[in-house]
Amino acid sequence: MKVTRALTLGSVFAFALFAASTPAQNQTATQLPPLSAIGHHPSNSADAAGVTPEQPKHNSPPPATETCKYTFTAGSGKTFMKYCITVNGNFVGFQSPAGVEMLQQGGAFEGYGVCDVSPQTEYYDYAYTDSGNWDAPILVTNNSTEVKIERTTSDGLWTLTQTITKVTGTPPYAKITMAIKNNSSEPKTVGLLRFAAFVPEHALASGDYNENYDGTFNSVWGYIPDLTTYSTTSNPYGLMLQNVGVPEPTSIVNSYLGFATKGEGAPNPCNPQANFVGTIINGEGSGVLSYAFQLNKEQTVTVTSRYIPF
Repeated sequence: MKVTRALTLGSVFAFALFAASTPAQNQTATQLPPLSAIGHHPSNSADAAGVTPEQPKHNSPPPATETCKYTFTAGSGKTFMKYCITVNGNFVGFQSPAGVEMLQQGGAFEGYGVCDVSPQTEYYDYAYTDSGNWDAPILVTNNSTEVKIERTTSDGLWTLTQTITKVTGTPPYAKITMAIKNNSSEPKTVGLLRFAAFVPEHALASGDYNENYDGTFNSVWGYIPDLTTYSTTSNPYGLMLQNVGVPEPTSIVNSYLGFATKGEGAPNPCNPQANFVGTIINGEGSGVLSYAFQLNKEQTVTVTSRYIPF
């Protein structure tokens, strides 16, 4: 049932991303080395490899970074939330409630990817690696509740503006607004995604990175199941990446989908479902919230999502 659903949802996306990827292109998709080989937590399975774009061949300024730059906190106890953003607009930690960390376990792998469907050009930054084809970020706004960061691709064709806002409450959450602009002089089809390698609380100390993962049209999540079901030292908490509302303007031809992928390797923006395996039970995985649009020249589309604990 899950596989059937995934194939059906994938066909919804075909008008943009996947129709542009030929079988030959999909077969030759490259892989990054296991995360343990580049400084992340040790892996307890072969799942850590992941299907991803090529490693950047150079460190163009600014390089990918997992260094915390902008920190936001809110609440206390069950309403506590703390997260940090890099200069490039990546989350490098998300703690909520107090003492429960769901992204930073010896490394944080989170970020964004853009696919220019024709000619299949990838732009991405996942904190631990990037595509090396971005200009330096521009800090637009930074205050106690919000950071806004603008980045343009080095070829000048796309500008991504991220606004990350702290929202207090029960539960609290981090709202992410991403606006992608087609700077070119012609209509283009573009894919836009958000990626997160969810990891359970206490995983670094215990060496137990197993949790459950799944997704829907609007969201993707990773969580620790009931302690009576699986043997783990982590408490049963989870983190969800959830689409909020609909892309603006609503008149744009668009599609979006959340799905879990096997392992913690980041996705190829032009083939984000390459490592899809359906629901993951008691294993290593990650999550992707992926969008596809047809944009006119100099047109912008804006999507909103959020990281919310549960």
